[in-house]
Amino acid sequence: MSEPEPTRIRGIYRSPTHLPIWEVLEEAGIWREVGIEVTSFEFCNSSATTEKALFAGEIDFVSGNHISPYALVAEGKPIVSIASPGNSVNDRLISRKPVRSLSEIEGARIGDTAIRDAAGGYHHPRGNHMLYIMRAGLKLDDVEWVPLAEDTHALRDVLPDAFEAGRIDAALVTGNTDAYERAGLHVLPLEPLPMINGPTITTGMNVLRERPGLGERLVKAMVLGIHFAKTQRTRTEAILADLKERIPASGGRYASVTKLASKPYPDIRGVANAYKLCCMDAPKAEELSPMSLWDLHYLRDLDDSGFIDELYASETGPGR
Repeated sequence: MSEPEPTRIRGIYRSPTHLPIWEVLEEAGIWREVGIEVTSFEFCNSSATTEKALFAGEIDFVSGNHISPYALVAEGKPIVSIASPGNSVNDRLISRKPVRSLSEIEGARIGDTAIRDAAGGYHHPRGNHMLYIMRAGLKLDDVEWVPLAEDTHALRDVLPDAFEAGRIDAALVTGNTDAYERAGLHVLPLEPLPMINGPTITTGMNVLRERPGLGERLVKAMVLGIHFAKTQRTRTEAILADLKERIPASGGRYASVTKLASKPYPDIRGVANAYKLCCMDAPKAEELSPMSLWDLHYLRDLDDSGFIDELYASETGPGR
């Protein structure tokens, strides 16, 4: 008896740094295992453009889109998030002068993106930086925001020149900062900020209704991919090395997949911060509960079945 045809889906990823876990799913045969065939998976740097494609039926799921969906739910749009394996961000402050606390940069010129892109989409990393400033006890206008690039990836390329030219005094960045230190700049590690980020599975309620079983398969695929990465290091590192060679912006670091939650529930503190950013930009979102965006019953059903615990029960490799 032949196997049933897999469910064919199309997706968009919002950042190349999301790619490592999706590459593991593809190369480890996990999509096929759960009965899914991804026929297209393209990059889009605009949340607005991505959401337009989702509502037009041009794609079936998104890796990402963390801020604007709360406002869309308030507008009656059928957008929904069903799993979030990434729940915090770790930024560092780069500055021309040494500082002991982020609160010391009052009056500084901070290099960043604009809040919105050319298509009207929200720049999530800029929002994270705003929350860092507010958490330090400063008001947003206590610093001068200097837009330098259209998106975060372009920003990384222009920040060194902006520092050298004296256009900015500081910037908040994610990832390796060795080059900044070699340039004589100062690096201040910051406390993690709870935040929904990374390869969150976002889709449409209509997509899930029209594709029975798709929500379960998407969540199961993510759980299996994270388990594969955590328990098969050698194979995972080979997959990621090939990915990084093809797409350097993906990062391709083993830690980028092993840090993902084995049970990809959203952290309520991360939800609260993502929701806060949305409300700052779109006050209409204040009319709803932040949990209105989330449908976690697919993950809860899988979890309650014992499936995830059984995956790890006999493993002696890296912990969850």
